[in-house]
Amino acid sequence: MSSTPDQLFAGAKELPHKHLAGGMYFGEGPQYHNGLLYLSDMTGRRIYTVDPSSGEKQLLIKVENQPNGMGFAPDGSLIYSSMFDGKLHRFKDGKIELYADMSHAMTGYCGDMVIDHAGRVYMDDVGARVLHGEKPKAGRLLIVETDGTVKIAAEDLVFPNAIMINGSGQSLIVAETFARQLSKFDIGDGGKLHNRRVIWTPPPVTSAHDPNGIFSIDGGCIDGEDGMWLSMLSYERFIRLDAQGNITHQIKVDGHATACTLGGEDGKTLYLVTNKAPSDETFFDGMVNKRTKCTVSTARVDIARGGAFL
Repeated sequence: MSSTPDQLFAGAKELPHKHLAGGMYFGEGPQYHNGLLYLSDMTGRRIYTVDPSSGEKQLLIKVENQPNGMGFAPDGSLIYSSMFDGKLHRFKDGKIELYADMSHAMTGYCGDMVIDHAGRVYMDDVGARVLHGEKPKAGRLLIVETDGTVKIAAEDLVFPNAIMINGSGQSLIVAETFARQLSKFDIGDGGKLHNRRVIWTPPPVTSAHDPNGIFSIDGGCIDGEDGMWLSMLSYERFIRLDAQGNITHQIKVDGHATACTLGGEDGKTLYLVTNKAPSDETFFDGMVNKRTKCTVSTARVDIARGGAFL
């Protein structure tokens, strides 16, 4: 049975947010590092930095095969994905080099990613090339070791997204967007994943862009109490799910809540990435036709950023 977002999140405290930046097609993969927000304009084929105080954007890298998820390695270098050719690149000291070629293991596109303390990359493979007309199908998680070796970590994930590691470094959480659920794994020796279980499933909501109610959790980040801020696409809001599975806070936005990250000087600024498609197109068609518009806004939260990858 479908619920409205207001019914589903009725008990959650609502937080305000304010505009920071715009002028992009489709924002993804935000990361806060050394006083700057880094953001992929996926269909715009660029990675930008954004000044958190002024909202001023600076072009950092052009990515012909579309950037998506990214993260910072322990040495401070930026590792970013190239969606259409299944590769990771490293950006450091103004230089770009190939970090890993995942194309032999990739069944769809690179999605979100997270980097652990050891520098190991966990990467979503969404399972289908949906922007090239393929119908969605099950994807997987990949592990990229620091020497570029690529391994399959988990199979049969229904459009994986929002990949996070908890504060102890012992658990990995991943969203399965089209299954409307969060799945959790234990992390074993060598980064191996095991003991998969579903820890949260929101009821579906429907909209003109999502008549079947499949666009649920997209991006996410984790705070210092292992609470998760989740980007709820067609629900048009960001929510915080605490470590016990309670929805504690919500932030309503105008458009698809796509991605978020915590940062700022005290770690208590939540950066919100919202993408909006025109009313006469599906979400994917709007992306392909470059008719989506991205806005970045900020909200102040009570609990600072966390996670084992910091």
